[in-house]
Amino acid sequence: MNTIILDSERQRTFCETMLKESKIDGSKTVIFKNTDSSSTARQRNLQWKWNGEVAMSGLGQDDDKTAVHIRAKMMFAHPILMRDDEVYPILYDTFKKAVKGSDSYALYIKEFADQYISTERLTKQQRSEYLREFQMYWTGKGANLSDPSMQGVDLNFNKEKQ
Repeated sequence: MNTIILDSERQRTFCETMLKESKIDGSKTVIFKNTDSSSTARQRNLQWKWNGEVAMSGLGQDDDKTAVHIRAKMMFAHPILMRDDEVYPILYDTFKKAVKGSDSYALYIKEFADQYISTERLTKQQRSEYLREFQMYWTGKGANLSDPSMQGVDLNFNKEKQ
């Protein structure tokens, strides 16, 4: 059984070729359905597993998985949202202007990341990118993170589109 996600002209051509080469004898079934592009439960589980592993590693500034998550949202989700979201850059730029020069700037940035950056709003592709960046950063620092393939997560989901 082949599952094909139509996300490029190449995939469309492949599908057209498969249809043209198929016999019209009832031996094949073709199903069209919408692809769920929301983050998967496996991606979320891996993300929280890694947050805990980083916290337990003793690397970095954060010693619990929630603190790792908040910092990771600013480090890895923020650039994705700045690039892909229409409203987020306006919100973030307005926020930065409002707190610029404050003695509590670092605290406000942390609060902003905690309250206004949501990894749940990331698509499956964006979450894959987020996780790849997280993995590259922390393994580069020496963290021993669980293998994503053992968790059933493909971090190269639609990577060719980027």
